[in-house]
Order: sequence, then structure tokens, then C-alpha cells
Amino acid sequence: MDYAIKIAQLSRSRKRVGALLLHKNKIITHGVNQDTKSHPLQARLAEAVGLKEKIYLHAEIAALVKCKSEADTIVVARLGGHNRNELRNAKPCPICSLALEKAGIEHIYYTTDEGFLYEYK
Repeated sequence: MDYAIKIAQLSRSRKRVGALLLHKNKIITHGVNQDTKSHPLQARLAEAVGLKEKIYLHAEIAALVKCKSEADTIVVARLGGHNRNELRNAKPCPICSLALEKAGIEHIYYTTDEGFLYEYK
């Protein structure tokens, strides 16, 4: 969980989000939100859920694009607040939820203002 927070700190986006993909509790890859990049997968999924204007690359999709092996878990962390280091809600949006479902990700951990939450799909 702490590593996901460190990854979020690497994001240069207005919404500092980092995502880790894991398989059997081993980190496979990571991604961060990017305000200046997109990807065809991001655009297709955004259109599929009716949010075609949301083409900037989300951390979850950035990690999925880089993933070259099977993954079963994602950990998503978002930082914000006045010092930009306070935990914020990082529950995957409809676009990322669809991407995670299609990728077969069953375990989702994400930050809230008070810590991490877990969802099983």
C-alpha cells in the first residue's frame, strides 16, 4: 500500500494518482495519471461508458497497457489537499472499472480520505 502512495507521488497530473498491478501479491507494473498523454484503449473505453471527453491517461489504464502478464489485483492511490500529499478518494471511475473488469482484475484496493478500502469483483 505504501508503494502505491510513492507511485502516486510520481504523477505530474493535477490529480496525483498511482496504480500498481499485482499477481499473487507480486508487483508486476505501475502507472500514473497523465494530463498530456492518451492511449487508444483509454479513448475506446471512455466512449463505451459515455465519457468520450475523458481521454487523458488514467493510472489504472496506464498500468494495464504496460502489463505483459496476468494480474489479479490493483492498488490505486490518490494524493491531494493543500500539501498535495493527503490521501483522497481513488475509487476507479466508470472507465477504469470497465477496463479492470475486461482485464479480469478481481481485487481492488483504493485510497479514501481515511485510508484504503477493498473491493472484490
